[in-house]
Amino acid sequence: MLQLNKPTSEINRDFAEADGSPSQTLTSYLDIIRRQFPTMIAIVSACVILALLYLFTAAPLFTSTAAMVIDTRKVQLFQQQSVLGDIAVDSATIETQVEILKSENISLAVIRDLHLTEDPEFSGSGGGLLGAITGLFSSGHAASEFEQTRRALGRFESSRTIKRLGLTYVMEIGFTSRDPQKAARVANAIADAYIVDQLEAKYQATRRASVWLQDRIKELRTQASAAQKSVVDFKIANNIVDSGGRLMNEQQLAEVNSQLIMAHASTAEAKARMDRINDILKQEIPDASVADALKNDTIVKLRGQYVDMASKESIWAMKYGSDHLAAVNLRRQMAEIKKNIIDELRRIQESYKSDYDIAQTREESIKSSLASVVSESQLTNQAQIQLRELESTAQSYQAMYDNFLQRYMESVQQQSFPITEARVISAATTPLVKSAPKSLIILGAALLGGLLLSFGAAMARELSDKVFRTTGQVEEQLGANCLAILPALGALPPAPASLSSKLGRKKSNPEPDLLRYVVDNPLSRFAEAVRSLKVAIDLNSIVRENRVLAVTSTLPNEGKSTLSTNLAQLIAHGGRG
Repeated sequence: MLQLNKPTSEINRDFAEADGSPSQTLTSYLDIIRRQFPTMIAIVSACVILALLYLFTAAPLFTSTAAMVIDTRKVQLFQQQSVLGDIAVDSATIETQVEILKSENISLAVIRDLHLTEDPEFSGSGGGLLGAITGLFSSGHAASEFEQTRRALGRFESSRTIKRLGLTYVMEIGFTSRDPQKAARVANAIADAYIVDQLEAKYQATRRASVWLQDRIKELRTQASAAQKSVVDFKIANNIVDSGGRLMNEQQLAEVNSQLIMAHASTAEAKARMDRINDILKQEIPDASVADALKNDTIVKLRGQYVDMASKESIWAMKYGSDHLAAVNLRRQMAEIKKNIIDELRRIQESYKSDYDIAQTREESIKSSLASVVSESQLTNQAQIQLRELESTAQSYQAMYDNFLQRYMESVQQQSFPITEARVISAATTPLVKSAPKSLIILGAALLGGLLLSFGAAMARELSDKVFRTTGQVEEQLGANCLAILPALGALPPAPASLSSKLGRKKSNPEPDLLRYVVDNPLSRFAEAVRSLKVAIDLNSIVRENRVLAVTSTLPNEGKSTLSTNLAQLIAHGGRG
């Protein structure tokens, strides 16, 4: 390296800017990769070898899936028979069923049904290299039944997958195992265990509801009987009698009111007849039309005789004179008949008066009965307020009793045919292709990871050493401008014959002449670096003339003489001495 005390110039500024350009950065990264290439190849190869070792030693795994759906049509069909209330199938319900499928209750049921605690895949240390390593460090004591069950449960849950397909009512059940047939068998067993669990849950819920309904029905029956007995006792205590859906007092009131109306009419009719007979008795001779209206046979007969005698008396009086004995006898008989008619009318008058008195008495009696019935009805109406409350309570208890009895009958029927909303739409089948490990993915990941790890290791090695490799490092650490970096000189391949002949190099010399290196190898990196120093010296002479050029180093044998001689050779060959 050469450090020159020179001012900042336009050329130096351009050089500094070029040093941090993207192309310079890319070149530095490529240089790092070139220098650390063996280390990177070793790390990538180790990662790929480990991946291949894992692929050769890991046991293949097979995954089988079954599909289950919540049948909403079946839910709607049996909704009206549900004792526990209507079922609404929504997104939350499906997610709940997914969590039920993941529950330990379903997992333990499958483990018990398939005897998975006796399966080495669930009770052993597992297959592959990892399982063998784990088995070496495991203790030799026999595990208890509880420990075997919990170990089998943990591996069962790690191999099982439950998920909902999108926004549908379909749930996908998957299981992964080293045996493809076992994977399909366990996946189908999970679906069957879920359906059985749902049936059992509904049966248990219905049975608990039936037991609760029985107790509630007994209580409601007792309450309904007590309420009805209170209604009957209240009616007896208040003389309230039902007849055809109406109270007896109301019927009596209606009947007595009708009787009073009829009695009032009878009294008016009897009074009219009595008044009429009184008017007839005031006449000297009853009128014929009135006599006929009375419909009395005796009066009609006497009236007929009276009329005949009056006709004869008139004829005889005109023929023999009014003083004739026959006319006088006729008038005497007519007076007797008139007296008899009046007596008969008076007898009828007494009869009509008796009828009128009877009608009045009957009307008064009915009025008294009506007042008594009205008084009793008022008391009954007041008692009916409490009676209606008692009857309402009795009806409520009876309605509740009938409703619970109906629900109890429905629950008894549902215990005989429990219905589940879930059904399997796609049973799990034996998989033909393994699901893990995926060779291409593992190899790709190993290669990518190896590349990243190797590049990181290369960068770490570059940052951890204390060697200056770039001009930027020199300028950053020393705070001085760096014009060029000289490569180390060693044994070089022989130069071409034409170039050697032009430079006059002796072929008999097997080792390169370091003091004439820039002359013998003008296209080498060392020559280019020395040439950069000469260009910087020439540019700096524009500002001020160079008198003395000093080459120094911190340690001996770092190439001060070699650099000075080659620089002098380059200046001399450039025509400046």
